[in-house]
Amino acid sequence: MIKVLLKNQRRIFVNTLKSQNLKNYFAYLFVFAVLAVLLFFVSQAIWNIAGSVTEPILDGIFSFSLLMIIGMIILIGMPEVFKHLYSATDLEFLFTMPIKTRQIFIMKYMQSFIGAPLTVFLFLLVPLTAYGVASGANIIYYFVLVCMLFTAATIGLSIAYLLNLVVIQLIPARRANELMTAMTFLSGLFVYLIFMLPQISNNRSLSESLMAGLPVLPDWVPVSWGSDALIQAANGSMSFFLPMILLILFAGVLILLTTTLVEKGFRTGWVRLSEGSGKKKKRKPKKERAQGVSHPVIAIGKKEWFSIKRDMREWMTFLPLAFFIVFPVIGFFSGGIRLSDLRGFNDISWPIAQGFFLFIYALFNGQLAAAAIAREGLSAWILRTLPLSGRDIALGKLWISWLLPFIILTILEYIVGVFLGWAWWQFIFGIVVKAGITIGISSIGIWIGTIGARFNPGNPQQRLTFGTSMFLLLLAYVYLAVLSIPYALMLVPGEAAPFVVDLGAESSGFFGFVFSLFGVLLTWKASNPLIVISLGLLLMFVLSIGLAWLFLYESAKRINRGVTIDIVSETSGKTLFKQKSGKSLY
Repeated sequence: MIKVLLKNQRRIFVNTLKSQNLKNYFAYLFVFAVLAVLLFFVSQAIWNIAGSVTEPILDGIFSFSLLMIIGMIILIGMPEVFKHLYSATDLEFLFTMPIKTRQIFIMKYMQSFIGAPLTVFLFLLVPLTAYGVASGANIIYYFVLVCMLFTAATIGLSIAYLLNLVVIQLIPARRANELMTAMTFLSGLFVYLIFMLPQISNNRSLSESLMAGLPVLPDWVPVSWGSDALIQAANGSMSFFLPMILLILFAGVLILLTTTLVEKGFRTGWVRLSEGSGKKKKRKPKKERAQGVSHPVIAIGKKEWFSIKRDMREWMTFLPLAFFIVFPVIGFFSGGIRLSDLRGFNDISWPIAQGFFLFIYALFNGQLAAAAIAREGLSAWILRTLPLSGRDIALGKLWISWLLPFIILTILEYIVGVFLGWAWWQFIFGIVVKAGITIGISSIGIWIGTIGARFNPGNPQQRLTFGTSMFLLLLAYVYLAVLSIPYALMLVPGEAAPFVVDLGAESSGFFGFVFSLFGVLLTWKASNPLIVISLGLLLMFVLSIGLAWLFLYESAKRINRGVTIDIVSETSGKTLFKQKSGKSLY
C-alpha cells in the first residue's frame, strides 16, 4: 500500500510542476543558479585548503557539518512537516479510505525528504565530496559520506516530526492560528541551542575550537560518531563500521519513537485542527459609548493595527529579531566578555550600532508596509464602498507600518544605549535621523505592495509574490546605500579625511570616485563641521521625504485604479482568482 501511495504522490508532484506558471519556473531557476554559484565557491575553497587540514580540525568540521544538517532541517522543515501532517489537501480523502494511519504517516514521512532534507543533503554532499577528491581519500569514504549525511538528515527530519506530533497535543484547537507560531519559535530556540552546544561544552567559541584542533563536541554526542566514521573511512581503516552503526541505530530509535505517536499525534491532531473547538468564550456585555469619527488616515491605520494585534501569526515578521539581536548578544556575553569592557568607546560603538539598526529597518519596514496592501484579502471589496481616496489609504497604511517597527527597535536601541553608556544627544540624533530615513523605506514597501500583493489565509507572512519580494529587498538596500552617504558624512569625524583621500587615490573606477568625493567632503567638515553636518542632514531629509512623497503618489494612483491581489486557497496554496481592490468611488 505504501508503494501505491508513493506512486500517487509522484503523479501529484509531476502534475503540480506541469501546472506551474512560467514565472515560477524562472524563480526556481534563479534559486538553483544562486545555490549552484554558492556551492561552486564553497567547493573551490575546500579544494584549496584540503591538503593543509589536519585530522583534529577535520574532525571538528565533520561534526559541525552533521550538526548543521540536523539544525537546518529542523528550522526549515518544521512548516513543511506541519503542512504534510495537518494541511495537505489529500488527508481528508486518505482518512476515509481503508488504509492504516501508520501507512499514511510513513508515506508523508518519505515525502518530506523531497524538500529541506534533500536540499541540505545535496548542499553538503558536493563540497565534502570535493574534499575527498582533493585529499585523495579512500574509496570507502564516499559510501560512508552518503550514508552519514543521509542518516543525519533522517535524524533532523525525525526531530521535526516529533516536535510537531508533541506540540499538537499541547495547544488547544482554538489556538490553531498560533500553532505554527509556536512551532517556528520552538524550532528556532532548539536550533540555537544546538549550535551553541559546541561553545557550552568547551567554554570556547566554535572558531577557536576548530583552529585549535580541539573536539567541537563530546564523544557521546551522536554526530561525533558520524565524524569519527568519516575520518576512519577517509584513511581506509575498517574502524568506521562501529561509529557508523551507532549513528544509524540512533536514527532508528528516533524513527521508532516518532511512529509511536502516530495515532494520537497524527490522526487525532488532524481531526482537532479540522474541527476546531466547539466551546465559545463567554463575553461580558460592554457598555456602549459614543464614538467619534476619526480622520480617514487615522481610521485606516487603526484598522491595520487591530488586524495585526488579533492574529499572533502577524508578529512572526519580527521573529528574526531574536536571531539578529537577542541570540548573538547571549552568545557574546556567554563567551566571557564583560559589559565594562564595552563602555567608554561611544565613538566606535554608536556608529556601528546605527548602521546595524538601519540594516534591520531595511529588512522589516519594507516587508511590513508591503504586507499592508495584501492584508485586505477577501475583504478588499469594502474599500470600494467607502469614500476613501488612494492617498488616504496609502497614508493610513504607511504610518502604522512605519510606527510599529520604529517603536520596537527604538526600545531595543534605548536598552543597548543605556548598557553602553551613550550620551543623550546620541540617543536623540540617532532616533530622529533613523525616523526620517525609514519613512522612505516604508513608502517603498507600500508601492511594492500595490504591484505584487498576494493573500494567503494560512500563511500571513506570504504577502508578496517571490519576484516582488526580492525586488523590494534590493530596492530597500539601494535606497539605504544612497542615504548612507550623507548619513556617514555626519557620523565619520573630519579627522579621517586624509585616510579616505588616500583610499580614493588607491582605488579606481566608481569606488575610487566615491571615496575621493567623500574625502573632499570630510576635508570641508574638518574646517566647517557645523555647516557640513547641517547640509548633510538637510540633504538626507530632502532625499528621504522626496522619495517617500514620490512612492506614495504612485501608490495612491495605483490604488485609485485598483490593486490586483492574488487570493490563494487556504488548502491548496494555489491562486484561486485575482481580485481588484482599493478602487475609489470618486
